[in-house]
Amino acid sequence: MTSPEVQRHAIESFAQANNIVIVDTVEGLDESGSRSRSAWWPRLEQTIDRMAAGEIELIVVWKFSRIGRARLRWAVALDRVDSLGGSILSATEPIESSTASGKFARGLLGEVNAYQADLIGETWKDSHDRRVRHGMPANGKPRFGYAYTRETGFTPDPVSGPILGTCYRRYIAGESIYSLVRWMNDGPTRPVTGYGPAGDGLWSDRTLRRVLDSGFGAGLIRHHGELHSGIHPAVITPDEWAEYLDARERRRGHSRGERSEYLLSGLVRCACGSPMHAGLYGTNRAAKYRCKDAHEKRTHAGGYVTADLVERHVVDWLRRRHEDALAARDEYRAATPRPRAVADPSREIRNQIARTQSDIDRLSTRAVELDMPRDVYQRQLAPMTERLQRLEAEERSIEARARKPLVMHSVDVFTDWESFSIPQRREMLRAVIHHVEVTPGRPRATMRVVGRE
Repeated sequence: MTSPEVQRHAIESFAQANNIVIVDTVEGLDESGSRSRSAWWPRLEQTIDRMAAGEIELIVVWKFSRIGRARLRWAVALDRVDSLGGSILSATEPIESSTASGKFARGLLGEVNAYQADLIGETWKDSHDRRVRHGMPANGKPRFGYAYTRETGFTPDPVSGPILGTCYRRYIAGESIYSLVRWMNDGPTRPVTGYGPAGDGLWSDRTLRRVLDSGFGAGLIRHHGELHSGIHPAVITPDEWAEYLDARERRRGHSRGERSEYLLSGLVRCACGSPMHAGLYGTNRAAKYRCKDAHEKRTHAGGYVTADLVERHVVDWLRRRHEDALAARDEYRAATPRPRAVADPSREIRNQIARTQSDIDRLSTRAVELDMPRDVYQRQLAPMTERLQRLEAEERSIEARARKPLVMHSVDVFTDWESFSIPQRREMLRAVIHHVEVTPGRPRATMRVVGRE
């Protein structure tokens, strides 16, 4: 890369030699003209706007190749300048753009520059794809929880690695992302570059979600929105990753409820269909759930239910469900004194996945050793990838059917209920409750718990 000082000197020398007065300098440090969304293009457009306003007559650049690699944006910029009767000149490429031949040469040079940018992009894409096929990240940005050396690659960091694993487990246990952010900011670790703007260097809910959602701590690599197996060690087990995804999906759309101090935040709905928000309402500032539409749109009168009433109703419903499950279990055991062994369907699926992954690895090795043409490699890879995706989907389906829907089954929830935090209790309830429907009324509201199938 040529330094900005060298480029500026070339432009100033060109201007002095051609009796051009420089009235302003616009720089695009570390901004590429190859990308149509680069911040450089708005700056060029603003400069052309100044030309339209009569503030300047021409624009001098160091090289056309540094600004004209995106075909459409470059063509639009040239057309605007030519329509205004102005010029874009290169300090190092003597092209007379006022003539037909000069414009042709300038357009041809722009196409060569775009071709070079495309060629470089394809080379980088092939390099990234090859790294991912071999279980390595496409780029070399740091990963939180891991240290990197050229000899060993990514390995769990002795300090941040265990912290990353603890974040997953605490989230699975029901802790909110906001509570985890506070815990992280009180600790010794800070985000690494590449997970969002540096800002004040502290953790935010957006940054922590990006770290956890990346799946890198589970031994995975995300590339073009898809997850691939990595060669780096994981800090959590595959089961913990699956549990994290389940918890993430259950909480999706309830981000406000995650930090709420009310047990049923995000779960209570009015019979009119509107959500009910928790808060302190009335002259006595009592904890209640209030219908959003009744309050904001006046769709019906009232719209309140005391938080204690609806929460006790839910706990009673949960207790009855628990007792029914125990009774059904005892009845089943009495009717089936000799349980027979049932084959595990997931074992064969896992074996098929392992064999298919080995086939893909062998194909990747042959492709590198034999310098296999890309189209040949893709044709052979496609059916293997399709089979792997189908098997993985079948495995997830089996695991979902076998997974216990409620964490509370393994403990005596009615003995330990008070020992759990509000977010943990709410996460447990979300596993079995879709929503609670409330019909506000006097002297007492009616409630109905809608469970998950």
